[in-house]
Amino acid sequence: MIWIAVIIAIFIIIVGLALYWAFKTAFMRSDIRLVSFETGPLAEYKSVFDKSLEYIEKLPCERLYIKSFDGISLAGSYYNNNNSDTTILLFHGYRSDGKFDFACAVKFYIELGLNVLVVDQRANGESGGRLITFGIKERRDALSWTEYINQKYSPKNIFLSGVSMGASTVMMAANLDLPKNVCGIIADCGFTAPPDIIKKVARQAFKINAEPILPMLDFMCKLFGKFSLYETTTTKALAESDIPIFFIHGKKDGFVPCEMTETSYEAARGEKHICLVDEADHGISFLVDTENIKSRISVFIKSHCS
Repeated sequence: MIWIAVIIAIFIIIVGLALYWAFKTAFMRSDIRLVSFETGPLAEYKSVFDKSLEYIEKLPCERLYIKSFDGISLAGSYYNNNNSDTTILLFHGYRSDGKFDFACAVKFYIELGLNVLVVDQRANGESGGRLITFGIKERRDALSWTEYINQKYSPKNIFLSGVSMGASTVMMAANLDLPKNVCGIIADCGFTAPPDIIKKVARQAFKINAEPILPMLDFMCKLFGKFSLYETTTTKALAESDIPIFFIHGKKDGFVPCEMTETSYEAARGEKHICLVDEADHGISFLVDTENIKSRISVFIKSHCS
């Protein structure tokens, strides 16, 4: 009987350690960026990125700080473009930062005549927080930033844009009580829901089926992070929103399947547009098909400004 108890205890410890490792790997803050312009599919665009980053570094910038709904300090960089009446808020992806994910886009939006806010998502950059919540709490941060920008600068028009997890963030925010001057959403390669992307990455990166452990991970999220993996999805939020949305996704995305954007597109109730880029991997549609993406975003924004 003692040996049985010992074996059970050892099993419980092993399972507990494995769950903690999974939870830490997926959700806990890490300042190590997952992708780089030095290697992989981004390498050929390094010179474009470097020039765009140099451009951003020279722009006058106001550093902004707000408190989230749950008391976390959130940071962002605001680029005032001659007090334009239109502002776009940019939300970066998982374990990344705004300047990295939007280096090329910021220059485009400035040239388009918009004010730009580049957000540090919670548990990234200068923003506080120890847990990334895959868009669940971040969507409410998007609401907070929108309300703050309205209060401080009173723009006539606001657009929300995100890439990867940032795209999921702004899509999941669509059915919140966003201000009436939010005119549109731009979502580039977002996943449909936290469980969906966790299962996909676990299968691809670790060769494991995450389905059986998701309820336990969800329990840990509730216990340590006060959120649930199942709290919402992009399809639910978009089905309950009339905000116009423009979807972008690379057909060769090896991280977030293009089918996830197609699923979100089908679920969207409001006016919707989609651009699927044949040769683009994850998050680089703007770089692969630059002029087409610029043109379609320009039309989308101009057609929805009041």
